[in-house]
Amino acid sequence: MMNRLLFCLLFSVLSILASAQEKLKVEILHADEVVMDPSISEAQRLLGNVRFKYKDALMFCDSAYRFNDGNFIAYSKVRIVQGDSLQLFSDRLSIDNTTKVAHLSDNIRLREKDMTLTTDLLDYDFDTDIASYYGGGKITSKTNSNILTSEQGFYDTESKFFQFRKDVELVNPEYTISSDTLRYSSNAEQAFFYGPTTINSEDTEIYCENGWYNTVSDLCQFNENALITSGSTIMKGDSIFYNGKTGDGEVFRNVEIQDTTSNYLIQGEYGRHNERERRSLVTGKAEMIQFFDGDSLFLHADTLLALPDSIGKQVIHASERVKFFKSDLQGKADSLTYAESDSLLSLFGKPIIWSKENQISGDQIDLTLNGGKIREMHIDKNSFIISEAIPGKYNQIKGKKTIGYFTDNSLRRIDVFGNGQIVYFPSEEKDGRTSISGLNRVDCSDVSLEVKENEIVKVALLTKPSGALHPLQKAQESEFTLEGFFWNTLQRPMSREDIFLWLPQ
Repeated sequence: MMNRLLFCLLFSVLSILASAQEKLKVEILHADEVVMDPSISEAQRLLGNVRFKYKDALMFCDSAYRFNDGNFIAYSKVRIVQGDSLQLFSDRLSIDNTTKVAHLSDNIRLREKDMTLTTDLLDYDFDTDIASYYGGGKITSKTNSNILTSEQGFYDTESKFFQFRKDVELVNPEYTISSDTLRYSSNAEQAFFYGPTTINSEDTEIYCENGWYNTVSDLCQFNENALITSGSTIMKGDSIFYNGKTGDGEVFRNVEIQDTTSNYLIQGEYGRHNERERRSLVTGKAEMIQFFDGDSLFLHADTLLALPDSIGKQVIHASERVKFFKSDLQGKADSLTYAESDSLLSLFGKPIIWSKENQISGDQIDLTLNGGKIREMHIDKNSFIISEAIPGKYNQIKGKKTIGYFTDNSLRRIDVFGNGQIVYFPSEEKDGRTSISGLNRVDCSDVSLEVKENEIVKVALLTKPSGALHPLQKAQESEFTLEGFFWNTLQRPMSREDIFLWLPQ
């Protein structure tokens, strides 16, 4: 980032003029010839190898005029030397005793060690202690390869503040800063941005309209429409605190972290992001939006964490009170993980998924997605699939492990492995009306079922089947539901807003 020496350059040189605020008396040390100019009354003309002193600064020129009223003008090859390292060159220098302003003009070059300022007009006001240049200026540093340009530059010797205005640009091999207004405190070694400001590096762009940057610690804060773009990640917030050395950023209020490659957006009230590790964390009404063609998935959790896997693909971790909503898919869980590399959505901690008419639960549910739609589902331990056949009557499939196959988010086949249990109500069409013909209850270790339009149309009993079809009026009440049955409609999010509501289990 910005090097403090770059901003201290102007002050180091112009302080030689500030020392003469009380007395504007120039001490002549040498001139080859001193004459009175008859065309200018009461004026001395100094010619050849002119040397004069202003406080502790030595000045040189080819010729000069010294006036009785204290005004002084120097011409041609003007040079000011202070100390061992500072030199200032210009074609003309004048000191106005009335306004107490020193004017330097034409081909100004100010050098200190490896720093050089070039401009065509430089003023110092002894009443306000402000030095300024107009019409464009450039400061270069050989050591840091920094180049700062602006239309105007100001320095207040009392507050020790530099201010650069209009088309301010700082170019470094590692970054470029462009701003409307930039202030710098030489005491705090800190820069302040006002107005639209961008900081560009090889793979990061920062934008803000207000903020500060400490040139020593490499810490900075960006406010007002603050935005950091790093690779495919875009981070926004009311305020961003950023560590340039570590790449860590903290975002406060109205947080947005977007990945344009993975096509998701994470929102919240507080966020952290490390650009080097591509790791993001968001809390405070945290919400992730995964964009799909024609539809989006909205997910809420107390904490959302995004980080890359071993091949650079993003993995999303959602923890505590997880709920998500999509027009044809909803769910809840204690925690959730989404791996971009294989489009795998895994839910943990008593998860429930609602896919159209089906309620799906188990100890862990893994969904393989394709374009936002479920392609395959794996339920590990205590799998339970429920759908409502008619009001108050529910088809149920239970087992140790279940694999479901989907088309357009509709179940088309279910394979149950271990302790398979089924309750379903075969239906029949009569006079254009659908009615339940009975209750079919089956126990079978392994079962395969075909489903069409939420109705079980074929059952293959693979291992040790047992069961029977009962007329509804003769079925016992205990036979209508399997152990652990719970039809959970209150927990199902029916809109994007519902993902922020959490009811006890």
